[in-house]
Amino acid sequence: MNSENLMDKLVESIDKEAADKLNSYEEKEALWKREFDNKSALKWSEKTIDLENQYLKSCLIMKKLLNCYEVSSLAPVDDKYKDKIIIWDDNVSSMVVDALVIPASYDISDSKERKLHDVYYYNGIRLRKKIISIMDGEKLNKNEVLITRSYGILADYIMHVYYEKIRDSIINVMECARVNMVKTLVICLDNDLEDVKTVYSTVMEYLSKYDIMFDKVILSIEKEKVRKEFIEFLQK
Repeated sequence: MNSENLMDKLVESIDKEAADKLNSYEEKEALWKREFDNKSALKWSEKTIDLENQYLKSCLIMKKLLNCYEVSSLAPVDDKYKDKIIIWDDNVSSMVVDALVIPASYDISDSKERKLHDVYYYNGIRLRKKIISIMDGEKLNKNEVLITRSYGILADYIMHVYYEKIRDSIINVMECARVNMVKTLVICLDNDLEDVKTVYSTVMEYLSKYDIMFDKVILSIEKEKVRKEFIEFLQK
């Protein structure tokens, strides 16, 4: 069954009356994401979660797989780390990598606290339920990192970080990766240029001590304008 047919079944399972009024795939996808954001993960039926899982798998099958060891940096980096640090765009959902690092809310169990990163949608309600189980009503501290398995992408783990001070957060990310034997990771950044510069310098600083522990650190700069500015900065 293809993605469109599975989306039809998924939205019918979520809200049949609303789904019957929708015509386009985009409208149905928007309904699914709206319910994902607003409805508690604990209130989804097992039937709906199973349909969502099938839908996400069908989407992943259609994507071009990216091996993190084979991607080339979009910009030159410091010569010492030219094979270790990669500058990348926002195309990470089909990347084969040990871990993806994404920004999270302090109240990570409640999707209403901030706009969700797309990676949450790619992993579905099963990830949301897992987070609720782990956190058990607690909230993330400033700069804290939570590592979970992934459910609908090719990364083995997802690292959820509550950014407060960008340097401290990145050090905690790298520490979490090191102690969990994560050799390759993608750090997803929706920050401004100065923050991206700080992330880059902090990663280099950390690698100067623990270089042998990592194979690839990929900086996924999601805002096109910031990405272009950072590439220009590196090229100078």
